[in-house]
Amino acid sequence: MAEVSRYLYLAEDASDACDRVLEACTEIVEGCSHAAVSLTSKGRVTTPAASDRTAEQLDELQHEMDEGPCLQAIRDDRNFSVPDLAGDPRWPRYGPEAARRGVRSMVACRLFIDSRTIGALNVFGPVVDAFDESDQDRIVVLAAHAAVAIDAARTRSGLQEAVRSRQVIGEAIGILKERYSISSDTAFERLTRASQHLNVKLRSIAEHLSREPEERDAG
Repeated sequence: MAEVSRYLYLAEDASDACDRVLEACTEIVEGCSHAAVSLTSKGRVTTPAASDRTAEQLDELQHEMDEGPCLQAIRDDRNFSVPDLAGDPRWPRYGPEAARRGVRSMVACRLFIDSRTIGALNVFGPVVDAFDESDQDRIVVLAAHAAVAIDAARTRSGLQEAVRSRQVIGEAIGILKERYSISSDTAFERLTRASQHLNVKLRSIAEHLSREPEERDAG
């Protein structure tokens, strides 16, 4: 598991981290036939990564029906092991439909940082009782490492995006200073006013301004 942990932490971004989690899951969990990662963002739950189309559809089905082990794990901040989806009364619509698509067992393991749930790792099996205690332990440990890796990748991406935004805004300020012989503060104020007036993000205004010379040259 130490090698898996290192492999996850080498992810370039959150999407890559999710893909690595699924790759590891299908390799180390014997009963796994499909797997998916669901993440929360601004109150919504999405599935950014799935091992295959079946896993993607199984997660989409939970969102459509608004029921299922994945959503329950995120809402209740706990893990769910479902030996027989078809016969579980907790999800009367999702369970039978999942079974109809060839999935009989499922483990939904919450992804969390401290006490904050950021999503769930969803592992599907083709038969009843596909996951023994050893499999479930592996899933729990993998989910713990996955949560840290995904959260770290998100943080890195956010920092990189912030740096890029500052660079673009800095370039736009430089253009305004040179064009109108104004100070940096005045240039920034003009950008801010334009952003508020047009209801457009400041970075978008700055990017447009930075592209103007290229567009004039191209024209």
